[in-house]
Amino acid sequence: MQVLSQASRRVLHSKVVTHRRPARISAIRPMSFLSSKQEQLCGRARQFIETWGSVKNKRIDAVKQEMKDLVADDCVFKADGVLYTSDLKGYNDIMKALEREHKKYEHVTYYPVAVAADEDTNTAFVGVAWEYKNIGSLSGADKPTGNTSRGFSIKQLTFDHEGKKLTVSRVNRQMTAEEQQILLRPGVKCQPADVFGDVLPKLGWGAAEEAKKDTDDSISSDFAHTMQNNLMTWVHCWNTDADLSQLDRVLDPAMMAYDAYGLHQAADKPDREGRAISMMGREDAKGAIAGLHRKFTDRNKLIGYAVNPDMRVAFDYWHGEAKGRDSDVKFEVEGVDMILFNKQGQI
Repeated sequence: MQVLSQASRRVLHSKVVTHRRPARISAIRPMSFLSSKQEQLCGRARQFIETWGSVKNKRIDAVKQEMKDLVADDCVFKADGVLYTSDLKGYNDIMKALEREHKKYEHVTYYPVAVAADEDTNTAFVGVAWEYKNIGSLSGADKPTGNTSRGFSIKQLTFDHEGKKLTVSRVNRQMTAEEQQILLRPGVKCQPADVFGDVLPKLGWGAAEEAKKDTDDSISSDFAHTMQNNLMTWVHCWNTDADLSQLDRVLDPAMMAYDAYGLHQAADKPDREGRAISMMGREDAKGAIAGLHRKFTDRNKLIGYAVNPDMRVAFDYWHGEAKGRDSDVKFEVEGVDMILFNKQGQI
């Protein structure tokens, strides 16, 4: 199936189109949760997302009031290094950021299309599809364009021990056209993933034939464990000492990896023109990882993850450190992925 990767290289971009809103064939399907705590965390995460995006239909003061029940007074929004260069700390700062965001962009669509939770860490991951219309200045000097961008965010939301109030948020999202103009250096070549076209239909958004895909009414814990183990193996295989033959078991032969940021050279491959595909098929994935290992010694660590067996989707948050084999080059990179699985639990 597919991996949607957002590696934090501190610069990103999102595809901008003039479009008609895709038909919503199905929202998040009813889930046979493996525990009541997972159900609570996923529900709370969806409520937070839907409230954050509801300013268009409610007064800002009403949304802030609702947020008091969702956001802890000492909550921290972790900086992504792109849209935010420093953490937001405390309810008041976060509400100021909410107001600034909605003054710049009308949230035409802001919808959670996939969610998964890890009860051990009180954390939920949410994939959010959004459409933003630019209605305000970003820098104070520019005029609103009135254009609409569409893209995707992956949010990692950690709640208090009771699973009620948000304590930490980490967000990676594609950029709007206006943000691209301000933040990207001239000449930077970007080809971001078209998440609406390539990924969301697999989750039942905007394509009737995909929405009808078979799903079991009862998902076994064994399948959840298969997803979990394959995800962990996938992340581990980025380590230099990993046995890449494990990927024959973990990856679907037709596995596709999409680059959400659009800065990872997918645009330099003619056979993938127009699509931000960083890996096309199992053998291509193995070759890409092997090529990295030839140039660098790599240590990759899985920091957080959650699986949703009902939707056959998972999320992960990872950190990597690499050192050049024949040079003094060193770098660190981290990212979040949304990962889709086939019926056998392969990525």
